[in-house]
Amino acid sequence: MRIGFRSSIYLYASILIYYLFSLLSCSPAWRFIRHGTKIDSLETSVHRVDSIARMQNKLLLELRADVLTNLENLTEQINHLSAKIEDNETRLSRVYQKLGIGRTEEAKPESVVTLTSPAIDPDELYNTAYLDFTKGNFDVAIEGFKRYLKFFPDTELSDNAQYWIGECYYSKKQYPDAILEFEKVIGNYPQGNKVPSAIYKIGLAYQSMNEINKAKQYYRKVINEHPNTNEAKLAKEKLASLP
Repeated sequence: MRIGFRSSIYLYASILIYYLFSLLSCSPAWRFIRHGTKIDSLETSVHRVDSIARMQNKLLLELRADVLTNLENLTEQINHLSAKIEDNETRLSRVYQKLGIGRTEEAKPESVVTLTSPAIDPDELYNTAYLDFTKGNFDVAIEGFKRYLKFFPDTELSDNAQYWIGECYYSKKQYPDAILEFEKVIGNYPQGNKVPSAIYKIGLAYQSMNEINKAKQYYRKVINEHPNTNEAKLAKEKLASLP
């Protein structure tokens, strides 16, 4: 009898617990608790997604900065290579003139140069200075190019020599001196092939000195006066990036 009575109690207790649990699960309070749990879980997910988005945005900004830096460095290397090609073409033209091949009326007779300084080889002097520039020996290169201009102020490479003096100062981050030398390219050799590069480099020098208005002025100058050059294209990109 005791066992049956005890079993009945357990049965009644189980039914009561099940009934209470059913009532509780259907009650507004229980539904609120369940909804609150879902909301907390949703908020956690939102915070996690937001954190991931911020991290991705930061990485994208860093990647963009690296790409722009690499692009500028590549542009500088291309400009130097292009200038070297132009120098080689100019020297080749001089060789043709010495051999009497394709001589033009505008070409300056070589005798004028050799009479000025018969003991100095202009090509060797120029090449030595340029080699010093490529090695980063900027002070030595400046002296070499200045010496070239002293003895050979009016040859096909004179404007190039003057331009590379400006490049040496620019590489040394002596921007005021670089601007002065680039201005000489424009003033002394207005018909030379280095004028667009000199104008563009003056803009870069002013931008490096944080003189943005002057930088814009020279970027616009190269765009307006030499619209079909690579320097004009680069200047447009610089203008688009400035405030």
